[in-house]
Amino acid sequence: MDSERWQKILELFHAAADLPVERQEEAVRAASPDEATAGEVLRLLKNDQAEAGLLDLPVSELARDALEGMAGELIAGKKIGSYRIERMLGEGGMGTVFLASRPDLEAAAAIKVLRDAWVSPARRKRFALEQRTLARLNHPNIARLLDADTLGNGTPYFVMEYVDGEPLDAYCAGKKLPVAAVLRLFRPVCEAVQYAHQNMVIHRDLKPSNILVTRDGAVKLLDFGIAKHMNEIEMPAEQTRTGMRMLTPAYASPEQVMGEAAGVGSDVYSLGVILYQLLTGRLPYDVGGRGPGEALDLILRSDPVRPSLVARRVRE
Repeated sequence: MDSERWQKILELFHAAADLPVERQEEAVRAASPDEATAGEVLRLLKNDQAEAGLLDLPVSELARDALEGMAGELIAGKKIGSYRIERMLGEGGMGTVFLASRPDLEAAAAIKVLRDAWVSPARRKRFALEQRTLARLNHPNIARLLDADTLGNGTPYFVMEYVDGEPLDAYCAGKKLPVAAVLRLFRPVCEAVQYAHQNMVIHRDLKPSNILVTRDGAVKLLDFGIAKHMNEIEMPAEQTRTGMRMLTPAYASPEQVMGEAAGVGSDVYSLGVILYQLLTGRLPYDVGGRGPGEALDLILRSDPVRPSLVARRVRE
């Protein structure tokens, strides 16, 4: 899908979204240049009316298809501000991350570009919140914010410290670290989270893939994409949609799984799950393939096997 057609779809969507539901289809079909365009707009409207909201999977897929051309422009050799794109590092719930270099400083950086920027103002707001959160945090074990701006087409981005490392669980497993070494490595993770809490920031998505270990053994906490300042007030429905769509259930606290507000204790719970995994090689609860209700029931109604027993079984 080319960007011109996508802009037309968005224009029709926003115009129809302001109308009463019973009038939307008629208005869309009357204003659409063809049946295919009308169908896409009606699909957007249907998802917008659903409980999960506009940003759920079908719309994200549509937006991603439409914006592929724009993302494709950010290829090796292209420049964003003072930085030159080297390659794409990966995609997350909010944006695409690129490895970039700054030749004049001989420095590397990670540039996060907001995906689906035109789908919802809420997505821009959350991206800006992540940017402000990183600007607030200055800790040796948290990846730093270096710069922020917008692309020529208005898409926001920010530049972060590039961390060349591997996820915490993979690092510990690969090195076959003994318990004492795992605990020494885990301590700065806790210190980074404590520092964030002291600055009124709750991470809300702690998991091994968001904690990287460099070759020299330094730990860096990443991805504050769904972090929340303790003074912010979210409506319950917003908490539910954002949290359930973007969090990782295996590491989420019970209140997060239930769609309730996350607090300091939520991050502490996630740290406990991570440490359990590092010490035993498995998660305390197997929630894979389970819905939120099943996962919550498992967490609330059963106790995990003690780490010492799991470790003993592994040795045997």
